[in-house]
Amino acid sequence: MARIIYFCPDFPQPSGGIKTLYRHVTRLVEIGFDAWIVHQKHPFRVTWHGFEAPTLWLSERPRFTPEDVLVIPEVMHQVMLQTAKFSGERIVIALSWSPTYWSLPPGQTWSSFGIGRVITKSPLIQEYVRWSMGIEATLISEYITPERYFLDRKAKRSKICYLTRKDRSAAWLQQILQAKGAPFTDLEWMPLRDLSEEEYARHLREASIYVTTNMQEGMNSSVLEAMACGCLIVGYTGVGGRVYMEPEGPGQNCILVENGNVPELGQRLETVLREMASQPDAFSWIAENGLGTASLYQDASDEADSLRAVFSPLVSPSG
Repeated sequence: MARIIYFCPDFPQPSGGIKTLYRHVTRLVEIGFDAWIVHQKHPFRVTWHGFEAPTLWLSERPRFTPEDVLVIPEVMHQVMLQTAKFSGERIVIALSWSPTYWSLPPGQTWSSFGIGRVITKSPLIQEYVRWSMGIEATLISEYITPERYFLDRKAKRSKICYLTRKDRSAAWLQQILQAKGAPFTDLEWMPLRDLSEEEYARHLREASIYVTTNMQEGMNSSVLEAMACGCLIVGYTGVGGRVYMEPEGPGQNCILVENGNVPELGQRLETVLREMASQPDAFSWIAENGLGTASLYQDASDEADSLRAVFSPLVSPSG
């Protein structure tokens, strides 16, 4: 029976990319395909995201047949090289546009490894792949889980959440602002790290503000998750987030600052927090617009349909 094989790095920390790989495999199984996650060393697997995907390990020497479809993340260029003689179909899943993750030898593209198909969640990456690789990438719909990411007005309090895995700017700004005293010392500041998916989502449901400082993101999905929880978004697009982040006009759904401009972000955040301290609903209309934006990415059938459209011509469903 032909299978869909998603390769996945043995990376234990919470990551939007890892969650996407596991969710895709879970979704493919739900709609009838024989799909698997493949890690390097047994018994490694990640469970923080809550998706139960069937798992194989290269250390146990699984056999792949020409009927199988191999899906390789853009960060795993060594796997692209090692599978260059594989006679079946191979697809790159591109979740980041950052050159840091596209570690190809000079003068080579994915086509050099025999790759002719690419999927991505990001329109920006889709364009980037077309320009940089000369390959037409297919969009897979983004999905933000509504059972976890939703507005709970009763849970909301004066709380600011931010990520620290890729950038520590928000932690620096917390130190600076708290040194100024009230109202900044009256706020709860919560760095989101080393959390299960449920804990992470709970903190966002409690937060009033989400500060985003990552500068190189594909879809910047963490912003969509925070929007779905009713947070006011302050920070950067990460470039990829500009697809849906509106900085002005009646549809404004965030407060944007130029990517990487930490001094401006600090001053803007101070202004926002002071205004909210005197008028708590000052920016509620922006957060409401964010809820509307996030809702566009919370239909599981959109993701399922786009995955089916890619894989049905290549692999017959098993059930």
